[in-house]
Amino acid sequence: MRIRIGLLAMTATLAACGSGEAKSGEATASTRNTSAANLKIAGLRLGMTSQDARLELARTGWKVDVSPGEDWTAVVDHEAKRQRNVFPIEEPKNGVAFLNATKGDETVSVEFQPTRAGDTIKLVKYAAPAAGRTADQISGELTKRYGRPGSSNAAGSAFEASWCTERDPCRQIWGNQHPGLEAKLDAYGKLNIALFQGVAAEQAWRADVQRAVGVATPAKSSF
Repeated sequence: MRIRIGLLAMTATLAACGSGEAKSGEATASTRNTSAANLKIAGLRLGMTSQDARLELARTGWKVDVSPGEDWTAVVDHEAKRQRNVFPIEEPKNGVAFLNATKGDETVSVEFQPTRAGDTIKLVKYAAPAAGRTADQISGELTKRYGRPGSSNAAGSAFEASWCTERDPCRQIWGNQHPGLEAKLDAYGKLNIALFQGVAAEQAWRADVQRAVGVATPAKSSF
């Protein structure tokens, strides 16, 4: 009988590098690279709008709670005030900062980034008990979904793997320039998966905020 983990809402697309099961031990990213388009969790992808994310989660049976946050206009105004040392800064919460969703013993946490086009996904985290599934079984299922990982290690009941894009170093996704996905099964049987947009996207977003502030902020006096 085919053993499956509880990621029922995750889109089962494969990376172009293949779909064979990962072996226990260490793999490197020298010849393997994952397409960012394949990296989804519970049907959610980086850059998806908050509205589309809520609809997707609701469609697949998740119970969703919304935490409001600043929208693009408020973010630009907030930054302009900060630059002028205007405190306290109180902005209306007309956007979406986070979505927290539950389905049975699965949880998904989503962080959004206000953009000119609306609030879009920058980070997704998934967690669930492994329910007795072994590291090799989970490794095989994740490999079927995402292709061969850039790096992986399975030791006993623990498992850790990363899927990186654009030839980034793949020891970990945090700090990489481009999108990546990381999965960890700890010795206590808890599976955690994280999808991260990368440093380059964060830098581009900050630069866009600065451009918007430059347009919106009146020129300062020269004396």
